[in-house]
Amino acid sequence: RMHLFLLLFALAPHIGTSQGRPVVVSAGPNGTAQITRADGSTTTVPKERGQVGISDPQTSPDDRTVGWLVDYSTESLSYPISETLIIWRAGKVLRRFGTEQVFYSWTFYAHGKQVAYHTGPTHGEQKSHCELHEVESGRRLAVWDGDLESSGRPDWTTGLNH
Repeated sequence: RMHLFLLLFALAPHIGTSQGRPVVVSAGPNGTAQITRADGSTTTVPKERGQVGISDPQTSPDDRTVGWLVDYSTESLSYPISETLIIWRAGKVLRRFGTEQVFYSWTFYAHGKQVAYHTGPTHGEQKSHCELHEVESGRRLAVWDGDLESSGRPDWTTGLNH
C-alpha cells in the first residue's frame, strides 16, 4: 500500500498536464489563429484589428506557449505583411510585439522564455535588424544589426532568416 501511495505521489505532478497544453497553432477560419491541445480541444483566438491572416506559427520547446505573426493587408501592396508577433499561453495573449516595418522571421529561444525576431523594410534591407526579448516582461535583451549569413552572428539569431 505504501508503495502505491508513493508511486501516485511521484506521478501526481505529471497526471493530466498535457491535456490543457497547446501542441500546435495553425490558421483557423477567416484568418484567425487556432490552438489545438493534446486532448484534441481547440481554441480560436479572436483577430487583431485589421488582421487578414497569420503566418509562421510556432510552438515553444516547453509545449505551453505558442506564437504567430499577424498579417495585415495594405493599400500599396497586393499581398499581406506581418506587423505583429503574438505570444499566447494558458488561454490568453501573453505578449504582443510590434514593428514599424515588417517581421521577416522569428523564433523561440532559451526554451521558450525568450523570442528573437528579424524585422526590416518591406523591400531591400541593407542589414538585418534582429532583437531578442523576454516573453514574460517583453523587455528587450539584445539588438543586433548585421548579415544573417555571417559566421560571427549571435547564437540567438540562429533560426532567423530573410
